[in-house]
Amino acid sequence: MGRPRFRTLAHGADLRVAIWGDDERELICNAVRATMTLALGTNMPFEGRHRVAIRPWPEDLASRLVRAVNEALFALYVRHEVATDFEATAGGATLELGPLPAGVVPELEVKAATYHDLRPRRRGDRLGAMLTLDV
Repeated sequence: MGRPRFRTLAHGADLRVAIWGDDERELICNAVRATMTLALGTNMPFEGRHRVAIRPWPEDLASRLVRAVNEALFALYVRHEVATDFEATAGGATLELGPLPAGVVPELEVKAATYHDLRPRRRGDRLGAMLTLDV
């Protein structure tokens, strides 16, 4: 993944993140990267070691965003693996995962990505969305 394109926004009890990308893949990559950065409290580079399928892979973009982020959160908190990349193919989608290095633990518990005010849409030449994370 290249430089992430996201920024956090003020929001009451949850975290809101404005994300954008040139296409669907980049938008979802940036949503996953934003979530990992917020949960871990760092944007350090992690090494991916293997890919896991995201099943089932939803039909609509909003559901794809939420599903990919929630799968990355599950890997982080249950398997102690960090999502380093995302890829979509005609047959579905995968997350690239790598182990959390020794001594690195999440600083924030993000329970889930939600559909609240998500509304992904194209503006000009890029896709954007407002991702709300339940903390």
